[in-house]
Amino acid sequence: MTESNLPSEENPETVAFPAGSLPEELPPVQPPSAGYIIQLFLIPALIVAAVIGVWALFGKLADSETDWHQLVAELGSTNENRRWRAALGLAQVLRNQQIAPDTNGVLLARQPEVAAALSDLLQESMDSKSTADKDVKNQEFLARTLGSLEADDVVLPMLAKALAPDKNIEVRKSSLMSLAMIAGRHFESQAQAQTGAPSGTGEDVPSLDAPLSMPTIADESVTEQLRLAAQDPEPAVRHLAAFVLGLVSGQAAMEQLEVMLLDGDAMTRANAAVALARNGQVQGVPVLLAMLTDGTTELSRADFGKLTEEEQQLLLQRRQFEQPIILRNCIRAVETLWAKIDEASQTELKAVLSQISDNHTAADIRVQARALLNQM
Repeated sequence: MTESNLPSEENPETVAFPAGSLPEELPPVQPPSAGYIIQLFLIPALIVAAVIGVWALFGKLADSETDWHQLVAELGSTNENRRWRAALGLAQVLRNQQIAPDTNGVLLARQPEVAAALSDLLQESMDSKSTADKDVKNQEFLARTLGSLEADDVVLPMLAKALAPDKNIEVRKSSLMSLAMIAGRHFESQAQAQTGAPSGTGEDVPSLDAPLSMPTIADESVTEQLRLAAQDPEPAVRHLAAFVLGLVSGQAAMEQLEVMLLDGDAMTRANAAVALARNGQVQGVPVLLAMLTDGTTELSRADFGKLTEEEQQLLLQRRQFEQPIILRNCIRAVETLWAKIDEASQTELKAVLSQISDNHTAADIRVQARALLNQM
């Protein structure tokens, strides 16, 4: 190494090495500065803390008693935007409380002021007779929200009005869904008391050995609108009505469901049969057998080709979406009633279920059918 290449005290880091040579020691490592450490750790920590603080603040506002009182008051505002923002806020609090009830013990679903304010807003919107898409959507939203409230004396008469034949069909369907929620809560409570079984969740609605002596919904205005809905020209209204009637229970509902077993719509017939089974009634077994048999039948290509394009689309849609739902519900209904079904029908059902378990395209339906066969 020449003298010019040697390090010096004045310039310790400017050492040049000849090509191919290696330094004997690594260059000195400088420790990170305090500013670098702050950038690396402290600033992200502050950001995370700020996010958590904002989340906690809004959570407290959403759950506080003062806040829901304010939202209810704003439902009476003359400003339309403020009214609907308040309605959305109340709906959000209701959803939050269904997931995690308030620690202060205030359950919004049981507050009469909330039920009255939301019902009044729905009545006002329906009285406007507006057919604008925004107004119809608002009515749908309110009709669905009422189903979360535990104030039957206020909510049921309003849902009956929203279910009337002269209302928009989407609003009527939302009303039926809310009635199903309300009747379902009472039905599960009655079933638990009658059978001792835990309340069902989701699709696993509990079943009864016999219809309830007293229906879960006795409001006369609702009863009348359900009777009309069961005969409605729209199949979607009829099959939702059949579902609700099964949860209403009682002798009158069972008689209506028996009539609906003859409905021209497959989903309505299936819902009526399943609803009867949920109440321990076997009158719908022939329909259950027919629905299950239909699930094993495939249309030939030649017959499919004879259909119009619209008919083909409807058939494909039914096979893809409607039929799997029907089959799942029918299999559960058969399981519920099995001990009450006569021997001849049991034999037929076993044969059909065996075909479904072997050949159906949906894996979950095959598994469900096989599980039932294994129980028999």
